[in-house]
Amino acid sequence: MQQNAMTLRSKKIDLVYQEVWGLLLAYNVIRREASQAAVAFGRAPSDIRFKPACQYIAVQLIVMAAAKPISATGRRLAELRAGVGGMFLDHRPRP
Repeated sequence: MQQNAMTLRSKKIDLVYQEVWGLLLAYNVIRREASQAAVAFGRAPSDIRFKPACQYIAVQLIVMAAAKPISATGRRLAELRAGVGGMFLDHRPRP
């Protein structure tokens, strides 16, 4: 997710496993939020561009983690999904 390069920095096997699980978890969170946004807009989850959604969701989750009050998390998630909704692929006819 860093410009399509997977870089594992750990030297110990347990830490490598931890990094791989972290990458898989991050990928699944991004795909889930993107699919929730697509459903909210009545589109297919495969219609959302992954890289822009990944960058947008990563930044928004960092901002949400530091935001107060925590009780507004539901509203912030709705705003996040609305922002992802603008990242749909254009359907162009095949030549």
